[in-house]
Amino acid sequence: MAWKPLPETIEITVETPKPKAFTLDPKKTAVLVVDIQNHNTNPNSRRSFDIVEGNVRLLAKARAAGAQVIYSNSVRQVESPEHTVFGRPLHLIIGTWDSQIVDEIAPQPEDIVIQKWSHDIWAWRGLEEALERQGLLGADTTIIMTGVSAAGCVHSASLGASNRDYRTLVALDCGSANVEGEARTYHQYQSDAYRHNIDFTLSTLVSFAPSA
Repeated sequence: MAWKPLPETIEITVETPKPKAFTLDPKKTAVLVVDIQNHNTNPNSRRSFDIVEGNVRLLAKARAAGAQVIYSNSVRQVESPEHTVFGRPLHLIIGTWDSQIVDEIAPQPEDIVIQKWSHDIWAWRGLEEALERQGLLGADTTIIMTGVSAAGCVHSASLGASNRDYRTLVALDCGSANVEGEARTYHQYQSDAYRHNIDFTLSTLVSFAPSA
């Protein structure tokens, strides 16, 4: 049979995920905060701005329990290929206010901050090296995903974690895209390919077991 192109438009109905409660071992848990920066998170973009509260709550719990907090900080150079080759407007220039993590969830001294230079944090060895140094390896480790965009940079981070056999939790009230982007992305995570190790929670439903 000859290949047929997709229709010009397709309408689909997706079931949005139901968050679950999780009690986690802080020694085997990392919270990955993806690109919650001034450029991406502001009061004029309510859906992204409203995730700050959930992140504040989740980070307070994680730090109190001794879980590792890791920040992804997306930056670019003026001469980055996105600008010079592919014609994107200048954005997230390193050292500017736009590229800084928002004050409400500013990194603390014990946190790890990893700069990345594209949408995919796994494309830069810093994250894998940081997880290895902390002994956070593979299927006995949980990575809680938060940040912007749930359908872009957080999506890349979540798929990368899942594909490396990490238990991956998406904190729904801590990440955002547009509504359609979130629904489409979360629908993918509920497919047979990913639902074995990607699940959904809320900052209010995460707790940590007392350390031994």
